[in-house]
Amino acid sequence: MEFADQIPMEAHELENWLRRRSRREHRRSLMTALGGGMAGGALLLLTGVGLASVLLAGWVTFTEAAGVVLGRSLEVQFGLPQFWGLVAGVILLLFAGNSRGDREAFIAPGELDWRDSLNAFQVLRAVAGVFAEVLYSGPRLLLAGVAAGRRASGWRRMNFQRGARVLFELHCHASRVPLRELAKALPGLDLPDALAELRLLRGVMLLESPPPGASLSSELRRQFGLPPRWADTPAMPDESNPAPKAQAAPRGPKSAKPPSFRCVECLRKFRLRNLRGGVLFHCPLCGAPYRTRADAQGRVQIEHRAEGSLGIPLAPTVQPAGSHDVLGVAAGASADEIKHAYRRMMKEHHPDRVACLSEAEQAQAEERSKEINRAYAQMLGKA
Repeated sequence: MEFADQIPMEAHELENWLRRRSRREHRRSLMTALGGGMAGGALLLLTGVGLASVLLAGWVTFTEAAGVVLGRSLEVQFGLPQFWGLVAGVILLLFAGNSRGDREAFIAPGELDWRDSLNAFQVLRAVAGVFAEVLYSGPRLLLAGVAAGRRASGWRRMNFQRGARVLFELHCHASRVPLRELAKALPGLDLPDALAELRLLRGVMLLESPPPGASLSSELRRQFGLPPRWADTPAMPDESNPAPKAQAAPRGPKSAKPPSFRCVECLRKFRLRNLRGGVLFHCPLCGAPYRTRADAQGRVQIEHRAEGSLGIPLAPTVQPAGSHDVLGVAAGASADEIKHAYRRMMKEHHPDRVACLSEAEQAQAEERSKEINRAYAQMLGKA
């Protein structure tokens, strides 16, 4: 990651980042194109020569057998030009077969009982499918190299200034930006060509659901850092004047916990400490704007600040959740109900389920599982 999460990136810095990323991706795509082209070409030539030799040997055997039966010679002379013409025809047939893309037409060998004579035709069909997958390896490698070469050419011809303007505008919005609004924000810019170039960048998403728009992935936003218009507000409520240190909370189902809320943009759950009214903050993950408001009874509410609106209440009241709320059972639930709810919650939120996700999501799942374990221990009196 080239930039810290909380450092705002200006437009010119984003252009420099895009240039560096383009050089790196261009080198990578070029190496992939060279490797795929050389390997695919060599494998394709070897496959074509091998199949042509097999066909030629079969034709010679057939003509000799037919000559013996008919009593006359049917031998046809094949020179080197005819042989290479046959190789070229075989290669064209391989490309034609691969272009069908009908990989599901062949039955996987594992689905058949090889000892069942009634399925002999299906077994032969499955074996033919295995050989076809091997024979199509050459065309697929060569086509993959050609696709990588096109990507390398696209990275080299990219208009970085135009692409940086589009990326900066997308980054300044917490969620998707309709294409019509994006065109108004960037007058005089060829938006279709710019988006076509930026599709090479992993993390730029073109959304076709109405209204059509574009957005950036959370991973790409983390690389860019907070946009300039969010940089003046804290990522979470300001704690410059923390509340007085509270006494140790009593242990048990009614122990106090920091209130939590779920972001309406990225649906991530966070805990807020020293919550009070009149605080403006943003979601630390996607940058969605929020504010807190205290009512006459002193209860604090969180509102999602949409653009041009006075705020949308997110929840009626933010209150600490008890152990029974964590497990999703009634306060007077029996031990069997508590154990059943505990097993169900642990299956849903076990850290092993997110082992292949990002470190932040793994940490969130681990914290959630610890919270479930604490609630389970408190309700059974083991804490």
